[in-house]
Amino acid sequence: MNTLSLPQHLMPLLMHIEPLLVPAQLYQLGDEVNVTINNEQLIKIKTATKECSLAFNFIAAENGDLQPTYQVRDQWLAPFDELEVLRDKVATDSSLILCGYPTTDGCFDLWHHQGQARATYCHHSGASEAQRAMLLVALALDYPIDDALVLARAHARSYQDHNCRAQGELVWPTTAKVFPRAVVSHDSELEQFGCHSNDNALAPFASLDRTKLGLYPVVDSVNWVERVLQLGVTTTQLRIKNRHQSRLEQQIQQAVVAGAACQAQVFINDYWLLAIKHHAYGVHLGQEDLGSVDLAAIQQAGLRLGISTHGYYEILRALEYQPSYIALGHIFATSTKEMPSLPQGVSRLALYQKLIGERCPTVAIGGITIERAGKVWRTGVTAVAVVSAITQANDPEAAIAELNNILVANVENQAGGALSDNSIRAL
Repeated sequence: MNTLSLPQHLMPLLMHIEPLLVPAQLYQLGDEVNVTINNEQLIKIKTATKECSLAFNFIAAENGDLQPTYQVRDQWLAPFDELEVLRDKVATDSSLILCGYPTTDGCFDLWHHQGQARATYCHHSGASEAQRAMLLVALALDYPIDDALVLARAHARSYQDHNCRAQGELVWPTTAKVFPRAVVSHDSELEQFGCHSNDNALAPFASLDRTKLGLYPVVDSVNWVERVLQLGVTTTQLRIKNRHQSRLEQQIQQAVVAGAACQAQVFINDYWLLAIKHHAYGVHLGQEDLGSVDLAAIQQAGLRLGISTHGYYEILRALEYQPSYIALGHIFATSTKEMPSLPQGVSRLALYQKLIGERCPTVAIGGITIERAGKVWRTGVTAVAVVSAITQANDPEAAIAELNNILVANVENQAGGALSDNSIRAL
């Protein structure tokens, strides 16, 4: 059981925290959270993977030797530092979090990530007590800080609207309009953020053929690309982990040719320069690539783009690039790739899909077996990516046939659009 321990002076937050724990349990978003009251000055959170402490508007001189994991500043009285100055402080201080920094047209949330400041932006901040409550609940449910801040802002923005609706409705944020926007390198808000972008605004990436999505094998050699295409697969990805192997370029070129011959959608993972050189159908990139890859070159070459995501913030970030699809993962524990995040699970996947809606095709990936494929598909995703379910199967042809049958059998769920709250709870 996870624990969230509040200092006595924050007891009023319980009226906001307890209603959030109900949908969290119904949606099965994490382990059960036990809320307690302590006689200390810091909020303390303990989960299966982390322990952290937190304080709002912390002043070191008044708190002696206390050093909270996160110092959240969320009350702004003029005069206060310029956003550019605060951005630089956040970049050098991993504990500092700025919530609801006010500007002329809206507000920013800023936090530290690997020596830089990350930010989201929205036009109004919402209710401050609701924002604090969701931040604590999300952290207690083992969401990473990026996602906890995104959820907190979305809940704060939707809180007033929720109070105007019927009593008893679940309060977990699911509507896209209440979520903030991620600030990225070509963002129009960068000037307010204290940066100047050298990037021109990206046009949307070329769209893919949704009718060829559904089953999406991810394989590690051109031999497997050719094999799955011969077995009727219409979308696949070549993911070669060893970039130093001697036949790397040859395999990529051969995969592109095989895809064209079968009129299939073959994506090249990571090697975007070779993908452009050999006129690939598309390229798939990770979050870590978005700051270093020449995305404009990929877009101008007409290649489709898929982007990996691992939670709310990364989804919002990916949407700003208007990709051809967004990959949502990893859904279950997987041994095919070392992952920086925890498994998302089907319930969180369903909420991510509801957030994205029809804005972009989606691909669920990570630990998906034949037995799990139907449940994943019923979340409403556009495609289900599998790896070992095919490449380690005794009979790959039979595995592909069975997976296709599962997706076809559940196709009516796809036609219905976004899942209802009741459907999410039933997953």
